[in-house]
Amino acid sequence: MPAKEILAAIGELEAAGWRVQITGGRAHAYARVYCPGGTDGCPPLSVYGTPRVPEHEAAKIRRALERCEHSGKDTT
Repeated sequence: MPAKEILAAIGELEAAGWRVQITGGRAHAYARVYCPGGTDGCPPLSVYGTPRVPEHEAAKIRRALERCEHSGKDTT
């Protein structure tokens, strides 16, 4: 099970309209997340559930969300 910081960041992605696909038990990544822009959107992002520093993985997820122009977030 991923750390709470990572789960919170994934929740933020879902709230912004990103699609989260949990990978199978044989993958290194916990999930792949996809921008709401579809094929014209941002590249998919691999999310690791048990990284050495969970805060860094959560920050990576939040950076992708901030950079995405297709998310349903308010930028004002």
